[in-house]
Amino acid sequence: MIGASPRRKEDLRLLTGAGRFLDDLGRPGVAHLGVVRSVHAHARIARIDAAAALKLPGVLAVWRAADLPEVARPLAEGGAANGRPYAMPVLARDVARYAGEPVAVVVAESAARVADALEAVRVEYEPLEPLVDVEAARGAATRLHAGWPDNAALGVRGAVGDVEQALAGAHVVVEARLRHPRLAAVPIEPRGALAYRDEMSGELVVWSSQQNPYRLRDALAAVLGVPVEAVRVRMPDVGGAFGPKGSVYPEEILVAAAALRLGRPVKWVETRREDFAALGHDREHVHTARIGFAKDGGIVALDDAFLADVGAYPAEGAGLTQNTVNHLPGPYRVPAYRCAGTAWSRRRPSTPPTAAPAAPRPCSPWSG
Repeated sequence: MIGASPRRKEDLRLLTGAGRFLDDLGRPGVAHLGVVRSVHAHARIARIDAAAALKLPGVLAVWRAADLPEVARPLAEGGAANGRPYAMPVLARDVARYAGEPVAVVVAESAARVADALEAVRVEYEPLEPLVDVEAARGAATRLHAGWPDNAALGVRGAVGDVEQALAGAHVVVEARLRHPRLAAVPIEPRGALAYRDEMSGELVVWSSQQNPYRLRDALAAVLGVPVEAVRVRMPDVGGAFGPKGSVYPEEILVAAAALRLGRPVKWVETRREDFAALGHDREHVHTARIGFAKDGGIVALDDAFLADVGAYPAEGAGLTQNTVNHLPGPYRVPAYRCAGTAWSRRRPSTPPTAAPAAPRPCSPWSG
């Protein structure tokens, strides 16, 4: 293949409308799932009342965390090797830690019935103090996770050469404090999943608009307590991804758990409003940097320390923060370089989009 120019195979099918994306898939008897999400960035969950929703026609179930013991295992967790200890639940039981966090699920006979039932579920919250940005998270008395001495989830460092000596000998040293805004990928196709048990093999089959099927397979097996070889993850055409679809999210686990419990296929397709609230965001940083130049304009040293927003749960570990440390010099030759990134967890208040969807900056389960 080296040096060859292979012809693309997928263009005709996609350009003529013959592609098959997650929402194009179906199964006989498929039920539909929707997610009740926290409207607060930080709150105790006092009570969830599903009585009105359960009375609506076509509603099959409304489940809280206590109703789904099969998803009690954490979706992600960290320890000494991956920063400070935390556990990310599939469904928040007692405390919601970001706006958009799943607190309950509704299953009904159609997507329209799900939408009606979601509006009928009543959740009583006791709002707690939110942490509005990484600098607030650094100085706040509020702790995101019990037992943490502060809100720093993890730290990453990298260095080459003698930075202090190089800066001392530089012709000019420029120092700046820089903010990099948070970004969201916003794929044209939002996330979705379809789960069912294969009648012939007995396997749990999960179709997902995903970038990382093996990671999802392993997470499904771990949370649901089934052998890895009994889970099969499949991917249809994916309408954009850009990184965040490589993560595993609670909805994929919930769809699978619902399919196993009900004994019928279950499907979930994300709305654009949910996409803004629940898809992982990235790259919200505050940098303090010094850069030294020689007389000819060449870089002699770069010294940087930054705070990275990793959302409510540092589910991506050190990877996103390490990327910044590794790539900050870009294409330039930097003989002396030092960078220290501290990933801070925080709860951010959120306003759902009401008009143009690109304007709001809602909270995220993770960002880096």
